[in-house]
Amino acid sequence: MNSIIMQVVYSDDCLLHNPENRLARGEFIASSETPSRLVSIKRFIDNNPEFDVVEPNDYGFEPIVAAHEEEYIQFLSTIHSDWEAAGFLKDNVFSEIYCHNSAVEHLDRATLKNTASKSVMGRIGLHTFDMAAPFDKNTWKSTYVSAQTAISAAHRLLVQSENNKNASLYALCRPPGHHATHSAAGGFCYINNVAVVAKFLQNYNIKEMESLKKPLALGYDPTVPENIPIVSIKSKHRKIMIIDVDYHHGNGTQAIFYDDPSVLYISLHGSPSYPFFSGSEEEKGRGEGLGYNINVPLDPFTTTDAVYLENLKRVLSTSTAVDFNADIVICSLGLDTWYEDPLAGMKNLVHVETYATIGELLHTSPSCNNRPMLFVQEGGYTIEKLGELAGNVLKGYLNAKKNTVNKKALNSHY
Repeated sequence: MNSIIMQVVYSDDCLLHNPENRLARGEFIASSETPSRLVSIKRFIDNNPEFDVVEPNDYGFEPIVAAHEEEYIQFLSTIHSDWEAAGFLKDNVFSEIYCHNSAVEHLDRATLKNTASKSVMGRIGLHTFDMAAPFDKNTWKSTYVSAQTAISAAHRLLVQSENNKNASLYALCRPPGHHATHSAAGGFCYINNVAVVAKFLQNYNIKEMESLKKPLALGYDPTVPENIPIVSIKSKHRKIMIIDVDYHHGNGTQAIFYDDPSVLYISLHGSPSYPFFSGSEEEKGRGEGLGYNINVPLDPFTTTDAVYLENLKRVLSTSTAVDFNADIVICSLGLDTWYEDPLAGMKNLVHVETYATIGELLHTSPSCNNRPMLFVQEGGYTIEKLGELAGNVLKGYLNAKKNTVNKKALNSHY
């Protein structure tokens, strides 16, 4: 049989974002979300023939503001220069004050935003929720390219899925996204790439995607226009299932789709752990979205390889996931479940082969099988191990796909 190739969308501009430090547990420490994360994974990709690396295109701001407030995107693009213009230390751009709900819940949202917009500290306090989302001079550029990388992968996936229901792509991008809400950055995340591509896949057909696409030159410095066109809400005829295997709960992704019955969000994550205020089993969605949010909190000290895989297999086989009958599956591919991860880690998840089985289950599980699959890179901080971990997930998926193809060919022969 012919080998099965997975395209990987990647840009060196995702390496530019590189803040020096962040504040954690009362002290300044070196940031863990560094360019070397992608370098490690890219090295593995380049050394394995199953992968074909392609460059992203630029689809502009319209798909991004489908998942984020326009004022927030404006903030991301200007906060570093605004901070510098205010005379603050340009290498330490993060807030010391945050817009806690209990302090402002009595205020009209428009009034709140207008007041906050009058100062740099107001803007950064409104649009960040922790000190783990620092900004440097290249943060905006890498953030924008990271989103365009994911969007480009989604477009390619949709095109390929016209002739292959089991099409799969990998968006190798950073900064990650699943902690970013519609209007706030945190947890190393600025634009929620998975939320953006889920809405992109719902709001556009292939012809409309093509009309947005243009080349994305290396070093491009995106300027946000004053008025970004807002895409009209379609019928959401594509149902999207998001499976988040990052160690940390994807609070931002959950928040964006909490009322939305067209997106099923599933998260397996360590608990208790960051972000500390979300991720419980009781969080099931709201309104029309009730029942379309599934959290599987796992004890980081007792979860073994077998326990993790049992929970993943179980949740992907539940009637909720199967009956949802997703048109497309997106995997928020975090690799920080590995036991040696310096920020996280399931302390008894110790076998690399587990990651290959994760990839296999993302193909063979009844809620995923025979559906297009988009992998989008999230966390993972064991730098020297990331390439192997990512590669095992992707190869596990490809091997399962190959087995399916071979089995179909054998059955058709007889």
